Amino acid sequence: METSTVSTEDLKEIIYHKNLKVGTYWILFSSCILQVLNAYYLFLGFNLLTPLGIACNTIHTAFLIISAICIKFAFKSKRASHHSWIISAFCIGLFWAISTVNTVYFWNQPEPASRGIVIGAFSLVIGWYARPALLLTAFPTMLAAYIYLIVGFSDKTHLGLLLSILKFPALMLASLYTLRYWLSFCMEKFVENEILTEKLEAMVRIDELTKIANRKGYNEALEQALEVAQRFGKPLTLLLIDVDYFKQYNDHLGHQAGDRCIKAIAKVLSNHARRAIDTAARIGGEEFALILPSCDQYQATTIADKIQETLANQMIYHPASPISPNVTISIGISEYAPNDTSGTLYNKADMALYEAKHHGRNCFVVATDIQNNSQSLDAV
Repeated sequence: METSTVSTEDLKEIIYHKNLKVGTYWILFSSCILQVLNAYYLFLGFNLLTPLGIACNTIHTAFLIISAICIKFAFKSKRASHHSWIISAFCIGLFWAISTVNTVYFWNQPEPASRGIVIGAFSLVIGWYARPALLLTAFPTMLAAYIYLIVGFSDKTHLGLLLSILKFPALMLASLYTLRYWLSFCMEKFVENEILTEKLEAMVRIDELTKIANRKGYNEALEQALEVAQRFGKPLTLLLIDVDYFKQYNDHLGHQAGDRCIKAIAKVLSNHARRAIDTAARIGGEEFALILPSCDQYQATTIADKIQETLANQMIYHPASPISPNVTISIGISEYAPNDTSGTLYNKADMALYEAKHHGRNCFVVATDIQNNSQSLDAV
């Protein structure tokens, strides 16, 4: 039976991407707020604006647009490591740096500009703390703009300037460390829970004794196989297998020997369900099923014959069997027909299994053979 397993690295990638996606909305929101402020200052001092100012404002607006486009591609990729994230981070950093410098250079507003770039940096830390590479891409231009604002438009002493400059990266690093520590703790717990949940879900579908699918796993696998067969017109064959005279085997050799016998038969069946789409299942005490998608009844008879041959070669001693000194099985085979449900497909295989037992056991019967024989008798 095919099981969907997600590795720890894949889980981390999913978490990182979701984290970046949510944080990016905040970054875009704060960037749009800054763009609104730029438009406000532009409206107030439009008569002071030079061709150079128009070009600079156009450039930082273009960086915001390019970043938004790259973010759209990054969202579609569903990968936190997609290269579009790096390009968007670089453009966002340039957008904040150029727009804040424009605020000072053209409208002489150093205080709002310096505060704005600090707010923008915190916005990036909050949004992209899950991936420091994005912050390292965006921050250099923002830091350069911040230093330009502090050094060029401040009357502080040299020590005051140094402290003001160091304050920016120190706050960013402290915030980043705190958020990364929190993310690491949450991710560790989340991955543990996901792995435990996946193991529990797998255990619910696996027979404890034989380690193949149980009745629940069989039901789910058959429904999925039926859906594929109905949608794409693919063949599907179901084999029902029953151990001949198993009660007598248990009565003579005991339940421990019976468990070993069941496990041996389950191993034989699983060895013949080699494709990922095949499912071997234990659906009752000594009753098994083999679901074979993309397999017609003629191919299934070959597999059934090989299963019986393999079991015969194992020579599992059965002292109470009236038909063989070794354990044998009977098999009913039914192929999916249009409008079949899981119930009707099972019933056809069950009828074929009954016929196999009626004909002396240790054989297989195909459901269509029963129908053809019945039609021939009706015609007579």
